[in-house]
Amino acid sequence: MCAMEQSRFTLRIHPLVMAKMKYIAETNGRSVNKEIEQILKWVIDDFENRRGRIHIDEADRPGFRGTKTNKEELRRLEEQAQLRNRPISSALFRIK
Repeated sequence: MCAMEQSRFTLRIHPLVMAKMKYIAETNGRSVNKEIEQILKWVIDDFENRRGRIHIDEADRPGFRGTKTNKEELRRLEEQAQLRNRPISSALFRIK
């Protein structure tokens, strides 16, 4: 898959929650950033499993604007997700 641009987001978090996230991330062999990203992917996957796929307009899809290769890749991932009857987030993020 082509590398997508990364979005930045500042998160204010209680120090106790951060300390616990550091512990969890270290246990899972990830950075805190990647651990939080993985948790968000699980939330998206759960939401889409219960309510259906979240459709995002092409103009709002970071990393997919105006590049034929990325559009083809997205289409392929959508087809794979449909074949497995899974939300697209599981194909995009390779949730384990």
